[in-house]
Amino acid sequence: MDLHEKEDLRAFLVALFGERARTCPMNDRMFNLTFILMHESGKCSDAMDFVPRPLPPGRAPIQWLKKQVREAFLRKLKNKKEQYVVCVKAAAYRMKHQFEEAALGT
Repeated sequence: MDLHEKEDLRAFLVALFGERARTCPMNDRMFNLTFILMHESGKCSDAMDFVPRPLPPGRAPIQWLKKQVREAFLRKLKNKKEQYVVCVKAAAYRMKHQFEEAALGT
């Protein structure tokens, strides 16, 4: 990885894990773990697109549900490249020890 790629990776990991990620070595293993993290997060984000939004007071549930199905489908088409922050953070939490091991070189 070149210097710019390492800095981009470092900035992402610092935003995710905090300042302690600033001292981690930015190498191929760290990049590969980040790639896996984003792939796992993507699966969560795909599922989140289909979660209905809250039912506003006074709305007819059947009409609301039909609209939610349409909107979920359109969100899926539109947000193919976007991920929910909660999904990225959950994947990071699950993989935290792998990143720590990579930072230590083990």
